[in-house]
Amino acid sequence: MEAGDLPQEILIDIFSRLPPKSVGKCRCLAKLWRKLLSTPQFIKSHLTRKTHQEDLILITPSHSVHSISTIKDDAISRKLELPGDWTEVVGSCDGLVLLVNEDYEKFLVNPITLQQIKVPNSPLALNRRESFSMHGFGYDISSDDYKLVTLSYYNTDNEYEPDCVDTFVDVYSVKMGVWKRVDSSPYDHAVPELSPGAFVNGAIHWLASSREPGYPSVVAAFNLADEVFVEIPAPSGVDVQNFVFNKLVVLGGCLCMIDTRGNGPTDIWIMKEYGLVDSWTKFSIQGDYGWDIVKPICLIGDEEVVLVTEGETLVVYNRREGTLRDMVVDGAPAVAIDGGTFVESLVSPAFIGA
Repeated sequence: MEAGDLPQEILIDIFSRLPPKSVGKCRCLAKLWRKLLSTPQFIKSHLTRKTHQEDLILITPSHSVHSISTIKDDAISRKLELPGDWTEVVGSCDGLVLLVNEDYEKFLVNPITLQQIKVPNSPLALNRRESFSMHGFGYDISSDDYKLVTLSYYNTDNEYEPDCVDTFVDVYSVKMGVWKRVDSSPYDHAVPELSPGAFVNGAIHWLASSREPGYPSVVAAFNLADEVFVEIPAPSGVDVQNFVFNKLVVLGGCLCMIDTRGNGPTDIWIMKEYGLVDSWTKFSIQGDYGWDIVKPICLIGDEEVVLVTEGETLVVYNRREGTLRDMVVDGAPAVAIDGGTFVESLVSPAFIGA
């Protein structure tokens, strides 16, 4: 029996077990395979079999983009052929990465296939010179849609709305290709650092301040299905008045809070079970290394974590031994201005809205 005689369901099952790059090679072998392996049905089937191994994506000081397929001894690094000068990794989901360039343009990229689309500027956006903004990216399972969320607010000395204290929430649907404005956030998002949102469990998370008396800090989660904010419990060991000065990231698929206290140790909190306050666990990075941690970006096994430092260096911290080492991979940059992770997939940003 030839491969073309096999039922489509069996072919999909076989090919969905292959790495994305191998699937790409198979597409070139036969017209039948190319058609089959490009269908939404197959791409979704392949995505459900994805491993938990995360690849690194890094932006260098020269504003180029690199990916590292693994960070073990057989690590492979490659420079991605993405024209432009890149400045920020907003986030990733299902193998799609949202990148921002120096012209504040946003692109949705698959680092494996190198397919990309430019996200159109929002007609609702505030004047950039008079406002501040933060972005987040994630997947809404209820509508099978990837969404970009922008939070924006006027600075205090703007000429347009000097008395406006609202944080506006704009949502872009990748499937529909349109922007819309939803209800303003009930929180104050005028935080010291304009960090991208952390996408976990169907919601994008930002640190904010409550408008209640005392202005306590909160973890504000924007649910992509309902498009409303809810609060997520913070670690019980952080200062409720001041943790808005911390940072939220995704680490190992979990919500993570970085608590840097001056010259003291850096506490890294990880929420092991989403929404459960008792599931926050902490490890601390001790010692004066001459730099501050910007953010952790990737776990290596159960003991090591890759960090981007204030000096734009990449280091690996061993939690069990309390030691640091430089991250050295042939062909990979030793420094980075930003970074994140993604899973290898065949999801096409261009195909979503087709």
